[in-house]
Amino acid sequence: MADWDSFSRDYDRIFLEYRQYLDSIEMMLDLIGPDGEVDIIDVGCGTGNLTARVLERFPGARVLGVDPSDGMKDIYTGRFCQERRVNFVTGNALKLPVDDELFDVVLSSLALHHVLPDDRWRCARQLARVLKPGGTLVYADLFTDVEGSLEDPAWCRDVIEKHYAAALHCLEHDAYEMMMIMMGTLPRTLKQDGEYLTTEETWKAEFEAAGFTGLEVVSVPPHEVGFRIMKGVRPLSSR
Repeated sequence: MADWDSFSRDYDRIFLEYRQYLDSIEMMLDLIGPDGEVDIIDVGCGTGNLTARVLERFPGARVLGVDPSDGMKDIYTGRFCQERRVNFVTGNALKLPVDDELFDVVLSSLALHHVLPDDRWRCARQLARVLKPGGTLVYADLFTDVEGSLEDPAWCRDVIEKHYAAALHCLEHDAYEMMMIMMGTLPRTLKQDGEYLTTEETWKAEFEAAGFTGLEVVSVPPHEVGFRIMKGVRPLSSR
């Protein structure tokens, strides 16, 4: 598994060269809706790149960042120490340390594929729990097109093809270190060592069971990488 505390020092230098990552952030914000005084929770906030763009795009927004890594926390809190609209709590997607129905929007980028398969149902319910009725979930991540398990040839082929597509896209856009990250992550993904890629249908089923409706998926080009954004709504009526 990745050492996120150590990697936090290099995260921005590498990821801010990753064209798909930057594009996905803008596409996520396009799905939030009109601006206003909205309360947003950024689950797996990392160093705060998504939070920073939220503040720029939505001047009335208030953001709570959540991450389990002390290294990420130090960078995030230092980055926004003068920003009164931002707070941070240590936590993860399985146990969000906040009360019910506090947020208008839940955002999560490249975080939930680290959730163990047996814990996905718990994660989906946590995200629903903290949303106000009528609130919106916007979740971006890497997905496979094949559901499978260790040593399943079809699943392994799909994972390999998507990692190679991502690596080549990074190479073509001068993101050499991100290309190396994608290739280095491939063995861990195939061994399901902290990386648990699955299909959008699997996550949609978990979100629907948690009460989300109107689930839709948008692909972040190039589509062969499997980088997608899922949007859903917690209904106004109680679950």
